[in-house]
Amino acid sequence: MKTILFFVFSNKYICANRIDGVSRYAEKAGWRVQVIERNSGEKALDVMRIVDFWQPAGVIAECGGGMPEISRRTLGNLPVVYLDEDPCGQKAPALFVNSDAVQIGEVAARELLALRLKHYAFLGFQRKIHWSERRRDAFVRAIKLHGYEVDAFEAAAGDDDMRRREKLRRFLKALPKPCGLFAVNDPAGEEALELAALEGIDIPRELAVIGADDDAVICERTKPSLSSIGIDFEYGGYLCAELLDRAMHEPSFAAARVKYGATGVIHRESTRRAAAAERRVAAAMEFIRRNAADSIGTDDVAKAMGLSRRMAQIVFKKYTGLTIHEELTNERMENVERLLRNPRQDIGAIAGLCGWSSSALLRKLFKASHDGLSMREWRKTVAG
Repeated sequence: MKTILFFVFSNKYICANRIDGVSRYAEKAGWRVQVIERNSGEKALDVMRIVDFWQPAGVIAECGGGMPEISRRTLGNLPVVYLDEDPCGQKAPALFVNSDAVQIGEVAARELLALRLKHYAFLGFQRKIHWSERRRDAFVRAIKLHGYEVDAFEAAAGDDDMRRREKLRRFLKALPKPCGLFAVNDPAGEEALELAALEGIDIPRELAVIGADDDAVICERTKPSLSSIGIDFEYGGYLCAELLDRAMHEPSFAAARVKYGATGVIHRESTRRAAAAERRVAAAMEFIRRNAADSIGTDDVAKAMGLSRRMAQIVFKKYTGLTIHEELTNERMENVERLLRNPRQDIGAIAGLCGWSSSALLRKLFKASHDGLSMREWRKTVAG
């Protein structure tokens, strides 16, 4: 059995998803995958000795700019695929798999532009790094295309964490309001929400915030909960293994750049500006988001609002323009679309996963709201 080394920069949730993707391919290929972790605070790995110990057939290196010890010098002639490493760096030409930074930046722009704001901002990674800069550039281009400017905050070289946070706090306070902020990833979004709260900035009425990566551990614990762009990290891992397999069988296959993209937006409280106008409506929107996959109905939402069914309907319609049933349907349909974007998701299981009482009802409603396309046809359209 061939051994594949998978060097990862941390043990964060995104690495777990990437490992799942690599493992899924490895099971089919008959490989054993050995994960080698290095957290950001640890000393550099002795890569040459690790390679000598395991005698791997190939290597996947999830660098993200954080493991300079992973290089052709330390890996020798082993086939290697770099994951989230800068293709324009010193390692080129080589095999690269990266998240689609342009797509992610554009998705963030579309979400915030849909809120019809006049001011926009960007919060970058804590240090200079290629994927943050490319997400920023794509976001700025899209916003400027619509006639608006973007205020951008990125850490200055030499600033310690305390100084950087103080600068960011002043930056958020000075932004013209209302404003839409794209935080380059969820930790950045979490920090923005924390510092905005210290300044008494109303989220999302004054500042609507969207992050990226959809780390549920972060997004669900922030107050308010953080809207985020889901990214298909598992597919990124799968692509790495696929490229590596080809390189192991074709020595001449030594240069390629492949991307994996966003799976959709998970809407939470940090961008639900309509619901912010009324506390009970905000509570209802969050209750629907968290429980739409269960068999909840109008009565359950009314109970969460602390109102009678009739009064809940009146208040909800006043502030959202929708009935409670319509919002439930929209939330469930949004979840259906998100699952359909995953080509590995069994269509027959989607109704149950999204809270529909039957697959037949979902098929009927889906066609009615998607120009007559079936779920399978819609999936092909999106994939194309």
